[in-house]
Amino acid sequence: MRKFWLTAIALAFIVGWVAPLVLAKTIEVPKDYQTIQAAINAAQAGDVILIAPGTYKENLTIRKSIELRGADAGVIVDGSRFRSAPTILIQRTRDVIIQNLEITGGRRGIQVERSRNVTIKNNLIQKNRRQGILITDGSQDIEITENKILDTAPDEGNVLGNGIILNGAKNARVIKNFIARSAWSGLRLLSAVAHIEANAFEENRHYGIEIWPNWVDSPDVPSQAAVLNNILKNNVRAGIFITEESIAEIRNNTIVDTQANSDKQYGHGIWVTDGAQVSLSENTITGSQGHGLFFESGRIVLEANTVTASTGCGIYIEDGVWLTPTRSASLELFDNQGGAACGMPRFLHGGAASTLTSVTVEPAEATPTLLVRPGEKISVPFSVTYPGLLKVRAITLTQDASLAVSLFGPGQETPIAQARSPLPLALNVEVSDETIALGTRWQVVIENRGEVGTLVTAQISAPVRLGSCKDITDEFGILLDNADDAPPFSEAQCAVLYSSLRAMPTEIRRTVTSITNNPPDEQVAGTYTGLGRINLFGPMLRRTLSFVFIHEMGHAVQDRFVTSSQNARWRELFRRSGKDLDNFVSDYARTNDHEDFAETFATYVDDALELLKIARERAARGKSILLEKVKFMAELFKQLGSDNSILTLVYQVRLKTDDERTRLLIRRVSVSFDNEGLPVLPALIEWEEF
Repeated sequence: MRKFWLTAIALAFIVGWVAPLVLAKTIEVPKDYQTIQAAINAAQAGDVILIAPGTYKENLTIRKSIELRGADAGVIVDGSRFRSAPTILIQRTRDVIIQNLEITGGRRGIQVERSRNVTIKNNLIQKNRRQGILITDGSQDIEITENKILDTAPDEGNVLGNGIILNGAKNARVIKNFIARSAWSGLRLLSAVAHIEANAFEENRHYGIEIWPNWVDSPDVPSQAAVLNNILKNNVRAGIFITEESIAEIRNNTIVDTQANSDKQYGHGIWVTDGAQVSLSENTITGSQGHGLFFESGRIVLEANTVTASTGCGIYIEDGVWLTPTRSASLELFDNQGGAACGMPRFLHGGAASTLTSVTVEPAEATPTLLVRPGEKISVPFSVTYPGLLKVRAITLTQDASLAVSLFGPGQETPIAQARSPLPLALNVEVSDETIALGTRWQVVIENRGEVGTLVTAQISAPVRLGSCKDITDEFGILLDNADDAPPFSEAQCAVLYSSLRAMPTEIRRTVTSITNNPPDEQVAGTYTGLGRINLFGPMLRRTLSFVFIHEMGHAVQDRFVTSSQNARWRELFRRSGKDLDNFVSDYARTNDHEDFAETFATYVDDALELLKIARERAARGKSILLEKVKFMAELFKQLGSDNSILTLVYQVRLKTDDERTRLLIRRVSVSFDNEGLPVLPALIEWEEF
């Protein structure tokens, strides 16, 4: 009897284990069910729905573990019946396979929500709106492989048009896909973890690949990506764009013919900004209409890469970057029209190709006019306005360079600190209040003591005051409040608001009387309710928070500072602008003259240099109204210089990185007007940072 029961239990276990396999079946459409959705509704977990060729005008919802498979070519699922629905929605399930289908016509071709182990393979996903594929709401273990994702269009209101968005997705794999002609980017990551390998991205209109945090839902969660062995061709603005402290390994990619946009701006092969942490190795970048490698801000580990035939520079390094070349870094920089290497602070250029051990550049006569030979020096001026730790590094891309770096404080003829090879050269100095009282102007001097030219840049991390919530009230008299169902502003948020306010002239800052934190709202990021009162909604990325707050400050400025005659001039500029997007800084600015003012004000503060370039480019094409709006903003920030000259303030917002942290800075410089009423920008700008 005991043996009988043991045998029975064992048989029951075996039957229970194999039962799902035995019960799984193939359902054919239209043989068994006329519609795909009817087959889905009837299916059990593990079933395969085999679909015969034909066009099925359906919007499908899947909430069970099944496979949808096209029996042959020509199986078209057309989701155009419902403008607001995806063609296929996979929701709250796991173990779903979608393969061998043509998916078209929906607001999103495939949308995956809160699901796991979903495979999307060998499909043609074309002519959908917003996204070809959207993975969202914490979905995990997603495999997107061997698909063609084509011609994704924007939705009503010109909203996006991405081939793929991974929003919060974890362990996503995007392998061997062809993604082309998206109205926005080929692939966007938002607080996602992804492996991106062996794909082709072509002719996408705003980036091949872009890597972000989710700026509303998860602003403190960076994306993490391995981007390996991809081909990116004829994409616009940038082949690969990495921002906001996202983390990426970019290796062995081929990036060809990245295009500038309609304003002849950008067009960079790889663009790193806003504190991203990136390692770059073995990439080949050719024919970029901007720079081959463009580093604005971030921690960058630079290994061997080849950059050729850029319209701009082979490599351009801004002063917000903390660069670490590896010992194996062997850059090849050839035939780049703007020069092999450029940047602010500017580079030393030098040496024929045969004399540089780790950087191969074109001969000296083809490099930019700044050629510093052995024995010569460069001086990099900068400002220090707060006490604290000052860090200076001299970085070279030439392994056997012989360098010396000296740091001079305000008014000093003897260096406060010095270092010389071997590399790396680093100086750390504690700046006191007493030193600040002597002046704010400092300089770094780098001397090439070797026998060959070398490429060198100075990296400077000056101390910056991080203002608190209490400082905003105590120093500026601005009330900070929060709605009943929202938390108080965090110190991180207040640091951004403080910088934004501190950089403004007093008369503009005084237009703001209160700032209230509200819960997130999908429809709005900020509002202005009159009398200097600003509302902000939900957590945001630092750059986004800065822009939204300054936009709402723009409303307060127009309401409480701009004169009636100036407002009349602005309304006339808006009327003359019509609906032509070339006359505006953004699509949203076309809403009304108030939004046009606030958007232009915020864009001027965010990056007046870039705005001025774009406005001049449009004016050269006969579209001069945006340039007139820039003149208006320059007049708004008019100041009286110490010698009674008339100056204006020019602004730029940057995330600046050192070896420990990334900080948001609002920086400004006082410059004169030209005879057209536009700011005159010096070749080397000495920013005042807040």
